[in-house]
Amino acid sequence: MCRNCRIKSFLYWKWYSKYVIILTIAKSVSRFTEYILRREIKSMTHIITGPAGSGKTAALYELLKNDSKSRILLVPDQFVFESERRVAKETDEKTSDIKVMGFMSLSESILKKHCPQKTYADTTAKTAIMSGAVRGLCGDLKFYGNAARKNGFVEMCLSAVNELKAAGISADELTKTLYSPEKNTAERLPVHLAEKMGDIAAVYSVYDKKLTEKYADRQDNLTLAAQVIRNGDSFDENTTIYIDGFDSFSGAQQNFLRALADKGVNFVVALCTDENKAEVFATCDRTERLFERGNREDIKYTRLCGKAPRYKNGNLKALRDFLQTGVKDSKADSDGITMAYSSSVSGEADFVCANIRKLVRCEGYRYSDIAVICASPAKYKDAVNSAAARYDVPVFADLPVPISEKPMLRFFEALLKAADNPTGTNILRYIRSGFVRLPSEKNNGKTVPMTLKERHLVEQHLMEEYAECWDLKRKKWDKPMPHITNASEQRVEEIRIATVTPLVEFAKSVCGIGGRELVKKFTSFLFDKVDISAAIQGKCQDNSTRQLRYVKELTEEYNQLWRTVSEMLTSLYETLDDTPLTLAEFSALIHSCASRISISRTPNVLDSVLFGDPARTRSREVKAVFVMGAADGAFPDIYPEGNSVFTSDDVQRLAENDIELENDEARYSSAVLDAYKAMTLAGEKLFITFTGEKENASEYIADIAKHFGAELINADNLDALYMTESVKSAEKQYVINSAQLTDGQKKAVEAVLSENEKEPSSIDRIKAVMSNNSGNSDIHRISDIAPIVFPQTALSPTAIEKLNGCKFAYFLRYGMNLSSSAGIAMNASNYGNIMHYIMKYCFEKLYDGARENGNPHVSDGRIKDLIEQALAEYREKYLLTEENMSARFNTLYNALSVTAFYLIKYMAQELEKSRFVPSYFELKLESGKSENGFDISPYSFDIELADKSRQTITVGGTVDRVDIAYNDDKSGGQIRVIDYKTGNKDAKLSRIYYGLDLQLLLYLFTLAKNNGANGFTPSAALYHPSGKTSLKDIKAPSDELKRGIWLDEHKEKGFAVEGTQQEAERLLYSGVKFDRDKEVSTNFYSAVTIAGDKLKKLESRIEKVVKENTEQVKSGIVDARPLVDDGKALSCEYCDFKDICGMKQSSCVDVGSAEAVGFGEDIVVAKAKKGKGDK
Repeated sequence: MCRNCRIKSFLYWKWYSKYVIILTIAKSVSRFTEYILRREIKSMTHIITGPAGSGKTAALYELLKNDSKSRILLVPDQFVFESERRVAKETDEKTSDIKVMGFMSLSESILKKHCPQKTYADTTAKTAIMSGAVRGLCGDLKFYGNAARKNGFVEMCLSAVNELKAAGISADELTKTLYSPEKNTAERLPVHLAEKMGDIAAVYSVYDKKLTEKYADRQDNLTLAAQVIRNGDSFDENTTIYIDGFDSFSGAQQNFLRALADKGVNFVVALCTDENKAEVFATCDRTERLFERGNREDIKYTRLCGKAPRYKNGNLKALRDFLQTGVKDSKADSDGITMAYSSSVSGEADFVCANIRKLVRCEGYRYSDIAVICASPAKYKDAVNSAAARYDVPVFADLPVPISEKPMLRFFEALLKAADNPTGTNILRYIRSGFVRLPSEKNNGKTVPMTLKERHLVEQHLMEEYAECWDLKRKKWDKPMPHITNASEQRVEEIRIATVTPLVEFAKSVCGIGGRELVKKFTSFLFDKVDISAAIQGKCQDNSTRQLRYVKELTEEYNQLWRTVSEMLTSLYETLDDTPLTLAEFSALIHSCASRISISRTPNVLDSVLFGDPARTRSREVKAVFVMGAADGAFPDIYPEGNSVFTSDDVQRLAENDIELENDEARYSSAVLDAYKAMTLAGEKLFITFTGEKENASEYIADIAKHFGAELINADNLDALYMTESVKSAEKQYVINSAQLTDGQKKAVEAVLSENEKEPSSIDRIKAVMSNNSGNSDIHRISDIAPIVFPQTALSPTAIEKLNGCKFAYFLRYGMNLSSSAGIAMNASNYGNIMHYIMKYCFEKLYDGARENGNPHVSDGRIKDLIEQALAEYREKYLLTEENMSARFNTLYNALSVTAFYLIKYMAQELEKSRFVPSYFELKLESGKSENGFDISPYSFDIELADKSRQTITVGGTVDRVDIAYNDDKSGGQIRVIDYKTGNKDAKLSRIYYGLDLQLLLYLFTLAKNNGANGFTPSAALYHPSGKTSLKDIKAPSDELKRGIWLDEHKEKGFAVEGTQQEAERLLYSGVKFDRDKEVSTNFYSAVTIAGDKLKKLESRIEKVVKENTEQVKSGIVDARPLVDDGKALSCEYCDFKDICGMKQSSCVDVGSAEAVGFGEDIVVAKAKKGKGDK
């Protein structure tokens, strides 16, 4: 089936059944006949037609030049400036009576001359008035209901009004058509459509009434000007209007042209169509028929179908003819036509920019000779801009951008939201906007921007973590921060005062006031408190140097933006009245206004590639065209989405009831015409590209490939050198296609990159990346910066654990200080902190004097009282008051008392029979320090770095509890260190062998070594589970069974030295448990026993692994080669950096290696033996 047939098939399928088609044609004939009988056309009309590139515009300009009467050149508004330049060039510049105008400027000039007008409402005024109309009616709307209160509804209503006005339908006409007794259209419409149109009519009427009280609307100009023309002599009868650049006209434009025709104004019209009436020209053919009404003797035709001055390449002319007729010239081939596709939008954009560079570099093109056209340029804008920067191609994107997307408007939104509700989240967003300035005492009270150091420290780190820690993100920050304990937190409070206080005061000052006064106060706040002028100046400065220098492009952009914002605020002040507005409503209004105001930038250079859509791209002297996005269903857009408020079914049913709007058939025809114009714009070369697979190609590509023999190129498979047209593109191709480059090609690219003066290290950086990509991604070397990121400081056992487990994770966490913030929610970390505090508080009270008097018996009541005191003290020191914490946190916090009770109860029972006396709690190891003569210096050792320098490394930390079994003469004793663990912790010597789980043994050996001369020796290093217990849920077991359950759930795992007191007290861990529904005795002792004569071997291994790994890291070797256990990378499960490290499982070391297992078997006596009472 040919394209014309497919188009016809689609249109008939898309639209009417046979009956509806006949009915519509009959109505159209009736209206046409009525029009002919009612009007006698007095004007002369000259219609110039021809397909693309046939010289229609040139013929029109020739007539315009030679016409000596009154002349007006009517073009689309966006082409006025360009058309004025062409008129000046092609005619004598001294000729000043040729007026170049668009419909808006022409109608406005008529109204200014013949009738007084009010001030025109700008976009802001319209949005403000519509917003007020919607607020007043939102409770009465039947169809839209609650949708009227949502964001975007005001914009939708304005869109509906614009569409109705463009069709020439006023508010009164719409209401009359719907509800007048003569028509009563609402009764004939489906209920949902009647309610929808009723809502729109109500909003339209209120909006139009409020608007016309103060303003005039430019959208009404055409209708008003048409009335003026009919009622007076606005035009000389000898005036000729030359119309160029239009494919169709809106209802209001048609009415305006009819009024001109009635007054005898002559027309010369250039239209893109041919005498064969090809389907692709359906839109222009309908337009031509508008000018053919009346006496055909008064119409002159100029057909330019045989001419094609645009085309220097005959194949492109043949393609144009083929697109019109479906018949291909037998002599034509694919020379000058290139078609390609890529799997990504980025790849498609790279292909386009690479070929643009080739045209300029090899064939002498100027960038201004080239256009990039896309049906949806907004979707391709970012990819094209990125590729253009990579290939050094100057591109001018003629795409207006809503100012709501600009940082300044986002700052306004953040400011108003923070003032209305100053929660932590809103304040942090406000601070991060980049416009916040702080008053400075050193600068006479003037504001200064945050320094980069302050922003990093305060905005992104302290503010975030402090708010997270104290659960303040959802709470208001209008009160002082809690628990300020250091200078950094004090700085947080100072910034809170400087930022939040003005916002709170502003919110109070505008509470309940009218919209007009609110705009005034908001503007004053911007200048007086925010210091917006200085903030904008700061945004325009070059911060890469210490010299005060403004960036020209940024300065021009912000000047244009601020002028636009000032006009918006001025318009709001003039439009709003004393009706109260809340800050939330005002913020929504600002956003609605900003989203409807767009600004365009001027080209940075005169010689640049034009990027846009077919409708906004003029066809004069374009040599090469790149058509992007030519995928099936997108080119042309067969199912136009658009932003119309009215669906296809709505438009059809409204048309049947005398409410005529633009329909999908017209939109589709326009899309087909746009596709035709895009592919026929080039004079010499045409490139058509799309993203996807080969099968996703548009039907145009398939037809061109079939009839012209053009090859469809896969851009992803092109030679890397083909895509290398600049230094940055060479970098990209070298990285992604290095494997496909020959040695000669590699050397060529490397030479280019090495000789690049701007980036002399390009090839070095690329080779480093290539090295990572070629199998060494887990190797990381930082020898140059190692002394900076790893200064000579004490290490904690946790840091040693991370260092031994994965050097790369240690580098990022401890060298670069990268970490996730910790909150005050009841997670495992905070649970452990609170439980540690309870243990320390209770044990200090319970075992005070136990060294002299022995371990006491402890009652349940005493334990409960101490726990209650500990929780109260902890809350007072480290938390907010109960009413300021979440209900969930308070519930979990109070529930800790039950778990803590059972833990302390059974620990105390065990200690009551033990010789070990709890002696030190939360014991911090510090150099040169001692507690009651007990030396608590940290573990230390010397290392030699790669540069032969030496460092002394200390490993400090805090021991949860130190128990001592004192000798009878109290002169020394055996040391046992305890570490409380909320989770389950196994004691595996294979992990110890590779430097994991060293904390307890390091503490034990360090304290024993420090105090060995005083008779202290190592006995045990135990993990004591302090997590949740099931005892609180068991109703009434025996005390003996309860103790057995506790012993089973909280087995003290770890290491004990052979022949010491810990081994002697094995029976203290005996108890009962259920086995086959009966109680049986067992022993729960689970510590691993280390042979006494192997203790030195264990200590030496620990020192060796810690020393070797520390020397490597301090020398800059930070490879991502973590330890693994049973195939699982131990450091990776909760690592924040696993997506960037390049770790490979094959390079990791398994802690279960034969070497490690053999080491463990050698120093262990045996697993804990069962006691006498075991069964």
